[in-house]
Amino acid sequence: MEVAAEDRFSLLPDCLLGNIVSLLPIKEAARTMQLSRRWQLIWPSMPLDLDLYARDSVIPSDGRSISGILCSHRAGAPIRRFQASTRADETTAGWLQTLAQRRIDDSLDLTFALGGARQLLSLDLMAAWGLRLRYLDLTRCRLVDPHPRAPLALSRLHSLILADVKISETSLHRLIAACPALRLLRLLGVHDLHRLVPRSRTLAALQLVNLRVPLQEISFKNMPNVDSIALGNVNLWRLYPNIVSEATLPSKLATFHLTLPMLDSPCFTVMPRSSVPIVTVLVLNMKFSHGDEMSKAAGMLSLFPSLQHLRIWCLNFGSKDTPGAFGGPCWQPAHQADTIVCLREHLKHVKLLGYCGTRGEQQFAKFLMAGAKVLTDMQIVHATNWSYQSINDQRDLICSGGKASSKAQVNFKKNNSIEITRREVHNTVRQVRFI
Repeated sequence: MEVAAEDRFSLLPDCLLGNIVSLLPIKEAARTMQLSRRWQLIWPSMPLDLDLYARDSVIPSDGRSISGILCSHRAGAPIRRFQASTRADETTAGWLQTLAQRRIDDSLDLTFALGGARQLLSLDLMAAWGLRLRYLDLTRCRLVDPHPRAPLALSRLHSLILADVKISETSLHRLIAACPALRLLRLLGVHDLHRLVPRSRTLAALQLVNLRVPLQEISFKNMPNVDSIALGNVNLWRLYPNIVSEATLPSKLATFHLTLPMLDSPCFTVMPRSSVPIVTVLVLNMKFSHGDEMSKAAGMLSLFPSLQHLRIWCLNFGSKDTPGAFGGPCWQPAHQADTIVCLREHLKHVKLLGYCGTRGEQQFAKFLMAGAKVLTDMQIVHATNWSYQSINDQRDLICSGGKASSKAQVNFKKNNSIEITRREVHNTVRQVRFI
């Protein structure tokens, strides 16, 4: 007669069993309730750490799965992190109401998929989560404020991110004012945002990306501690100097970050001509496939005399294993480097992202190396399987026109995931509006 194996795991204290269960994917963690009576209360009483964005998740991100997970958990057990991408359907209101009754200790990240009606969320839900929530990220929903006079306080929230969200300006400003510890505000594709005049004495970083309508007013008067501003695909020349200027910016501002669309896009059929001295970080998206585009890039640098950091996404999709595989243009810059103020006085850091070693990339990097007189580092991030000799050859080509700065270093860094990110950036910038 066989003797049953001794179950030593069940002899462990609850805290250790909880640590073991926390290492499992959500579905497997829930199944541990079936092991024995000893295990039945471990999973339901654990702090829930739900991530339905995980690539290896086997749980479909539908409303019924989310409802099932919430119902399998003891109501008093806290939620540490709730991150889900789902489609709004007939189950959504139910699990949102269940979620509103739970304690969320750290972060809430909800993305509603494209298609169907835009999910309606009430600011009353924010009030329910407000005592402990630190991070709130909402994508593709509609926020309404049914009780604008009711108390609203998200006392610990330090990061607020709204993407493709419909919300009135009044409700947005009330939501921001309800966050006395707010440090980061990121508004990406927020609808109908004409005026941004928030009140936040703690806000440090403000990011506005892909505006849907022209911004008519922005005030930093009640945001005295902002030290970083980032605009993505926003026509700064329409804002400067009448709406945004040195006089209106926060006194503690250290970084003004600007990301521009593809330089060969219709946005730049007519190039801007006025200088914008407030920009310190510039992100360009380039193909490096013809000389006109590179001349536009050099001309663009001349418009930002205070530029200190330059990042360029290299978005020419050809052979990336052989340096110089694209013949590309033989480019002669129309702008002499010594006439570009930022190259002469301020530009210290250059990063080329998704570099493939095309002729255009080489020539523009060579132009920067030969012209930037205070440059300290040029970082080249690539995903190609170059040999040590190929990298040295690339470095020699970039430095073949000389180095305007004796401190300038060229560093190559391989990043296998940069190719995926590069394609995502390319797909995104092709669709942006420059408002």
